[in-house]
Parts: sequence; C-alpha cells; structure tokens
Amino acid sequence: MDDENGAKTLINRQETHGRKFPGLIEKLGFTLSIVLAILIGQWMWSESGWSTLVLWPVTVCGLPLGVLLLGEMLGRITQKVHVSGEN
Repeated sequence: MDDENGAKTLINRQETHGRKFPGLIEKLGFTLSIVLAILIGQWMWSESGWSTLVLWPVTVCGLPLGVLLLGEMLGRITQKVHVSGEN
C-alpha cells in the first residue's frame, strides 16, 4: 500500500506481493477435464454397449461430477506446485 496517499491496511501491517498465480494453467486443466468428459461421453453412447438405464445417470450425474473432481484435483496440484516453488 502507498503510505504517501494515506492508503493503509486495516491493522497497519506491511504487505508484500508474491509471484503471480498461474490461473491460466488451472483454466487449461479444467478445460482438459471437460474435453475428456465429452470424449468419454461419446464413447459411452456409441461404443460401450451399456444399457440406456445406465447411460443416462452416468451422463447426467457421473460425467459432470467427474469433471468437477478432476478440475479441482488439477487446481490443487497447481496450487501445491506454486506454493512449493516460493520456498
């Protein structure tokens, strides 16, 4: 913060700025998980031979949940690598 202009933190502590967070890598990881879910969904419906009673719940519930979990795991790995690189 700039002390000359009177801008301060709430408890007047000294703040430092670290490295820029690699948000682009997280976005690419999430995009990759979406692409994988699309490819898996295409395979499931065209070549798996599964029953329609199984395909619908897996498509509607399983694949979005898988995208969420894979994207979150890739994001946490990115954060872990980013934090460990600062030390």
